[in-house]
Amino acid sequence: MSFRKLVLALTVVALAVSAGFARNILEKKAFYINNVNKTGQAKFWVVYLGGFDVKLTRNIPGEGDVPVQATVNLQLISSGYVEGNGYGTKGKVDCLPTLLLVNGQDERRIVLDSIDYIYDFGRKVRLQTGETGDLILDIEGNKVTAKKFLMREYKLTTYYGEEILKEGSQEIPILGLALTQEGITRAQKAQGAVDAAADAGQK
Repeated sequence: MSFRKLVLALTVVALAVSAGFARNILEKKAFYINNVNKTGQAKFWVVYLGGFDVKLTRNIPGEGDVPVQATVNLQLISSGYVEGNGYGTKGKVDCLPTLLLVNGQDERRIVLDSIDYIYDFGRKVRLQTGETGDLILDIEGNKVTAKKFLMREYKLTTYYGEEILKEGSQEIPILGLALTQEGITRAQKAQGAVDAAADAGQK
């Protein structure tokens, strides 16, 4: 292997370790509201949703399907899905949780592209149809609400003629997320209503 190829390979390995999920990130422009109510945008991004203790069923060689207690960290990725990774009583576990809209008795699966905006630190959602409700994460039957809503942006960088993704920012707390400029404007208004109601409740 030439020196150039060796350096490139080592660089890719190092960045893959530091970037974590960068290999799964695709370009998807998103707009967000940070914790001081300022808006920004990112093209390649991951939103950390928190760590959760769950019970999963896994096929273990020699044991068949068995219940596994695990702790998984969830990330909403610009590629359009939620990814979960962690460790349980049988070692490393991976999962692909789904997004649910819950409104009263109505509960159904939704996808990222159907969302107008997410707000209230990842706990509330409005669809492009105008429907609103709670945003629930379904981890193979374990239904939870986001504990965190932290965005990390990635930058497309050229190394020795190859384009790779590299962490471009620190994790920042965000209040809301949308896929359009119009959506994030609506998210700001919805967040303002949530904050006003919270303030009124404290008086």
